[in-house]
Parts: sequence; C-alpha cells; structure tokens
Amino acid sequence: MDTSTLELRFRIGSIPVVVEPWFWLSGLMLNMSSLQGPRIVLWLLVFFVSVLVHELGHALATLAFGARASIRLHSFGGITAPSRNLSRWRNVAMTLAGPGAGFALGILAMVTLQIVPILPPLASWTLNQLMYANFFWGAMNLLPIPPLDGGHVLLNVLGRRHERTARVIAVAVAGLVVLYGLSSGQFFLTVMFGLLAFQNVQTLRAMSSH
Repeated sequence: MDTSTLELRFRIGSIPVVVEPWFWLSGLMLNMSSLQGPRIVLWLLVFFVSVLVHELGHALATLAFGARASIRLHSFGGITAPSRNLSRWRNVAMTLAGPGAGFALGILAMVTLQIVPILPPLASWTLNQLMYANFFWGAMNLLPIPPLDGGHVLLNVLGRRHERTARVIAVAVAGLVVLYGLSSGQFFLTVMFGLLAFQNVQTLRAMSSH
C-alpha cells in the first residue's frame, strides 16, 4: 500500500519535514489507555510537538555546522538526515542537541505550570503530558543503546575500533530496562527495549561472522 499520498509535508525555514501516517497511529498506541474525548487530539499534539522539537534540535545543530538537514517523523519517532557526514565530535554535539531541545521544552512546560496559578483542566493536563513526555523520553533516549541518541554518542566516543564493546554495553543496558518493564508491568517499554536488545545482539553476531 502506497502511503506517500497520506504524508504531511511542510518546511520550517530551510528544513523540509515529512510526517508519515503511521506516526499518528504510534502516538495513539503510546498513551491509548488514558485517552478519551478531546484528550486524544491534545495528546497527538503533544506527541507531534515533542518529537518535532527533538528533531529540530538535531537539525538546527546540523545547520550550525554548515550542512543542510531534513526531518522525517515515522512510527515511534523521527530521524534527522544531514546532507553530509559531520566530524566525530560535531556528530556528538548534533546528537545531543535533540534531547537538549526536548529537555528545554519540558522545562518550559514545567515553568508555565508553576507561574500560572489557575489553568483550565485540559490545559493543565496537556502541559503535564508535555513535561512528562519530554523529560521521560529524553532520559530514555540518552541510554547508551544504538540506535538511540545515547547509543550514537557511545559509538562516536568509543570509535569504530571499540564498536563491539559499545554493542555489549547496549545489550546489557537494554536487558536491564526489559527487566524493569516486566517487573513494573510496562508492556510498551518491555517490547521496545527487547527489540533494541535483539537488534544489537544481531549486530554483534554479524560482527563475529566477519
């Protein structure tokens, strides 16, 4: 099935942005149990803004380093593609700019909740969701597990010669998160990090076969 006709396309300055239709479905799956009525639309707005701001952090850092960038929001996240490869440490800075932008958005939501004494219930709920999503997702994304941002930083810091070490660390950390997800009944967290652990185990096997 060709879903390209259902994609949302726009630009933010010089940065082209594509939003795949599956992006919205994955957003609903993340928080389906607590959604009803207008909260469905508000949560999708929180999801969209949070992921877009994260990717804009990557993209703006890429522009600052003299390259172009494009953004695609897909199932369970997004990706920012630089027009050319960046140097090792610029790549690290660009990678960290994404979670940094998300944390800034979370702080903005937290400050708004503190300084505005009385908010309509839906506005308060939306700001709380915005704060939680950006702090929690930012922390998760910084875990040293490729292809998360923290994993990309680890790979760049250790270098290609020590990629095997980075992948072993990734499997161990992902395994701990899976255990936490199982013990706390968080199905999505368990599945997501189980898949990340599997991906890195497969990469280790491929490296061993060469």
